[in-house]
Amino acid sequence: MEALLDTTIQIDRIFKREKKEIIKKYLSEHKCGSSTYVLGEFKNNIIKDCVALCNIMQMEDSFSGVRKNINEKVFNRSFQRMYYIFDDLCDLYGEQYELIKEELLTYSKRLERRFYFGISPELLSKTGCHRAEAVIVQEGNAIKLQGIGCTKKDDFCNICDFWKENIKIVDGLICKKVTSLKVEKALSAVKENYKKAKGNTCKSLGDCIIAVEALNTEKKAVYTSNLKDFKPICDYIGVDMI
Repeated sequence: MEALLDTTIQIDRIFKREKKEIIKKYLSEHKCGSSTYVLGEFKNNIIKDCVALCNIMQMEDSFSGVRKNINEKVFNRSFQRMYYIFDDLCDLYGEQYELIKEELLTYSKRLERRFYFGISPELLSKTGCHRAEAVIVQEGNAIKLQGIGCTKKDDFCNICDFWKENIKIVDGLICKKVTSLKVEKALSAVKENYKKAKGNTCKSLGDCIIAVEALNTEKKAVYTSNLKDFKPICDYIGVDMI
């Protein structure tokens, strides 16, 4: 594996029309892969928002109703991601609302297959992220993403051992003040006690985790479109950005 694809690139190569061909060309010329942590993030973002959209579409009976529901009830990054998914569905199935409703479960599962398209199926698994194992299940007319939850009380991954082994690689970032306050607080908590690495702390350190994982690739490189957040981390630990 030459380089590691992060979550933003995995999303961009599915939904961003202006970036798809650029990413596709790079992947055709280089052997790239990803990690279970990135897959966990992908499921916690795109797949979870897709499941939410599927349930909205089961409640509504028109495209107009879906848009109103999204505009009134969906916020922050989920708002944009949900529209990525909604627009992709419309591109695939046109204005056939009932057909889209029939195909929602299939589409949800297809998104995960698209995560693997064109990359090495052997994911790095230093964290053993359990969210990567989350599955879509149907309950009547509704669907849910089972196994996506992650709290400090849970003990079903290797994130604490991951940071016990790797915290020295990134702990200097705390003093340099080049990352966000949220990341600095999370790093400080983990440095104090590895057992604090779970739950929201783990999510706050997502970019750090992926950057450290990228050290295990041949080029010590991460392919990301989130240059702003990754640059200070990658510069510090010696990871290249593509």
